Amino acid sequence: MKIFIYTFYLAILLLIPTFSIAQNIKITVFNKTDYDLDSVSFDHFYLGKISKDSTVFISGISEITMHGDVPLLRPFGIIKGKKRPVYLKECGTKSKKKKSGIYAYDILINEPENQYQLYWKKHEYK
Repeated sequence: MKIFIYTFYLAILLLIPTFSIAQNIKITVFNKTDYDLDSVSFDHFYLGKISKDSTVFISGISEITMHGDVPLLRPFGIIKGKKRPVYLKECGTKSKKKKSGIYAYDILINEPENQYQLYWKKHEYK
């Protein structure tokens, strides 16, 4: 009986860290820019290269700041042969931190005056 109790307590002690540091956010990113993107990142998440019309899966995130239904920080990526992106400061109004969920976003492009800026749009499954 004592062996059972010790085994039970040991199992609980081993499971507690799993629940306290669990990373419950999963994000699917679709490149909808019609360009190959290099060195893609947002916030402190590095995604690397995303070819046009391809998808990247992100996991291992414990928290993300959202503005409405998209990430607060815009994605950054380099497009070969294009001028560096226009930078705008992010607005934190009505932003919320999320600690769990499954999200899917499209990376889209705005191309003002021979420059470009990447932005998020919530992905719509058809």
